[in-house]
Amino acid sequence: MNAMRENPAGVGAPGMPMPVVADIEPMAAAKRRIPQSHQKSEQRIALQPSGKLFSPDAALVWLLGSLGVAACIAPSVAHGWLWLDLIAAAAGLVACYDAFAFWIARDEFVPVLLPQEKGLRGREGQSLPIPLALAGSDRSRRPGEIRVAIMPATRESETALWVKSDPQRLKLERPEPAERRSISAGVAPVQLWPWTPEIALRRRGLWPGPRVGIERRSRFGIWRLRRWFDLPVSLRIDADLRSGRRLILSSPIYRALVAARETPWTGNGRDFERLREYQRGDNFSEIAWKSTARRGTPVTRLFQWEQKQEVYFVVDQSRTSALTIDPARESEANVQQPRAPRRLLDLAVETALVGATVALELGDDFGLVTYAEEPKSWLRAGSGQFQFHEFRDRLLNLEPLPTTADYEALFSKIRMRLRRRAYLVLLADLAERSVSDSLGRGIGLLRSSHVVLMTSVLPTHARPAFSSGGEPRTDQDVYAALAGEKENQRLGSMARQLRQSGMELRFVLPENFLRTAVEGYLQSKREQRV
Repeated sequence: MNAMRENPAGVGAPGMPMPVVADIEPMAAAKRRIPQSHQKSEQRIALQPSGKLFSPDAALVWLLGSLGVAACIAPSVAHGWLWLDLIAAAAGLVACYDAFAFWIARDEFVPVLLPQEKGLRGREGQSLPIPLALAGSDRSRRPGEIRVAIMPATRESETALWVKSDPQRLKLERPEPAERRSISAGVAPVQLWPWTPEIALRRRGLWPGPRVGIERRSRFGIWRLRRWFDLPVSLRIDADLRSGRRLILSSPIYRALVAARETPWTGNGRDFERLREYQRGDNFSEIAWKSTARRGTPVTRLFQWEQKQEVYFVVDQSRTSALTIDPARESEANVQQPRAPRRLLDLAVETALVGATVALELGDDFGLVTYAEEPKSWLRAGSGQFQFHEFRDRLLNLEPLPTTADYEALFSKIRMRLRRRAYLVLLADLAERSVSDSLGRGIGLLRSSHVVLMTSVLPTHARPAFSSGGEPRTDQDVYAALAGEKENQRLGSMARQLRQSGMELRFVLPENFLRTAVEGYLQSKREQRV
């Protein structure tokens, strides 16, 4: 509010609609709905007062300056000091009367929120208009204009939203007599001056609603009053899944499983169907040895493909998940961006949500595990829209923690709590040596009980030598390229060792992270690896 700028194209500019008269109760308590009249459209939500500032305006400075000039001229005028005392007394009375009348009428105009069907809700990167209005009594005196502005309510919410609308001036005008409405008994008539500022949603989460500020001047322009109001509703910002859904819709594996549905699956299922006599070509692992001993002839077990399986998305929220994956935005910290710099955790959350939508389409049960130094939250596998809403709410406020991931503790808890064989889609940064060692020691706990699919971001310093295409110009460039090649070989060796144990670990670029993780789950389901 201290940096308000005049906006001649504000709500009160010529051509804007006249104020609307509605019947609402004066705001007596915050965080409650104002009683509505017979029409539903007259329902309004009162804002919570959060502070005020009563201060002198520029007119008081001019008044005091004029009295100072008069004091300099008074000695040269007959009875000058007497006239100066009279003028000073009159000016003091006018200033006191203006302040008293202004303070008595401080609650004449308050902002209200016009309710929406979905409330204050949007997705990252979206511009959200907030329907506000300035409410004033029908019998109150009309000031010329009131300045209004909107701002983040807390310092933390400054990273989540960006105000696109500049402070504006509302010109308050009386409506025509034909626009007045009948009022109910005991309800004071008010007028509404609409105002719809826009904010850009930058980061997912549940944040406090933005703060609204109004500024008024007294009748003689000597005093100024600023008031701030908080919205009683929260601002919900969901992750943007549109780009991830487009990537998956173009995947041939997705089309084979969801769109075509006639493509034959490879591999053997896990659900037992029936027994039959042994035939040439049957695998020895499929022979039912107990039935063979009872019948005296070889008997083979037949399995059918599982139409409904379980998949758990395991999301890392340790300190490595705070890694920024788009440093270009981070370097432009002074420039307001419509979307906050993306972290590895944001990419993992988006991947998990897109994977949950795919599992919902395939009819699989999907669940969630978040972890840092130990598992932090569990969501048992389920299906349906209610399960997806619960899944999305668990990831809404997920933030990185300043701890190191412990995969031995994670995998031991998973083995104890998840008895049924399932897909585990692990989304994390596994390039750090300490994390890799913990992963190698703990992965043996799940080798025979679950199918583990791990996807990690390939660090920028672990690229193959001279893969960037630019020729090294200094000795430091050559050493950096060789170090990147050495690190890339280490990560490749770790992935090969895990693959020999039946685990999948892929190091990919950030732009390929989502598609690689979800396609790995789809390919494993198609091959019936569970």
